[in-house]
Amino acid sequence: MNQIDDLAQLLDDDLVEEYLRENPDFLAKRPHLLNQLDVTQQKHGTVSLVQRQQRIMREKIVTLEDEITSLMAIASQNQRLYQKFAGLFFELLNCVDLHAINNTLNQHFINELELTHVSFKLFKSQSPESLYINRSELDNLLVQRLGRGYHYFGRINQQEQQLLFNHPEPGSVALIALGSDGELGLLAISSDDPNHFHPEMDNLLLMQLTRLIASIVKRLLAE
Repeated sequence: MNQIDDLAQLLDDDLVEEYLRENPDFLAKRPHLLNQLDVTQQKHGTVSLVQRQQRIMREKIVTLEDEITSLMAIASQNQRLYQKFAGLFFELLNCVDLHAINNTLNQHFINELELTHVSFKLFKSQSPESLYINRSELDNLLVQRLGRGYHYFGRINQQEQQLLFNHPEPGSVALIALGSDGELGLLAISSDDPNHFHPEMDNLLLMQLTRLIASIVKRLLAE
């Protein structure tokens, strides 16, 4: 047995791997070895290390291209959504009464954003009868869904659907309290898609919207 055979017995795969990890430039200093190293794959048979690295690089490039395409699509969608919300903000600022706010919300969310229903509920007794609801009627829903928070995105049961929309509204909903402490009312928006509103979704535009609504409602109630 020669010295190479003796050395081979002392080495194992883990030691070789550890050495290469600690010396990542080993093959760069010995480029002639790259084409002599074979990597056996079930799909492609025996290929050189260089070919294997090229294939991995191509796969990474394809993955990155897919991710970039997806991000561009999301950015385009967000831009369209922002433009629609900007139009809604402008319309709300021109509302002269609470009925106009309700009509504007319904028009934009249903016609522009293709959502299903909007429920605009106000807790102040001086509110129009069609919009007013005693807060105590929503106590269970507010505690169960909003808790100590100011919004809820997800699904609700049939009893809650009936309470908010006067009929079963399957799918998902956004519930957002109006006012700094939720004292003014509740905005509920429904989608027939069970996954449209979900806890992880971005809520920035909706929260800005409800702050604007609360400000306008306070002004109109004070007049």
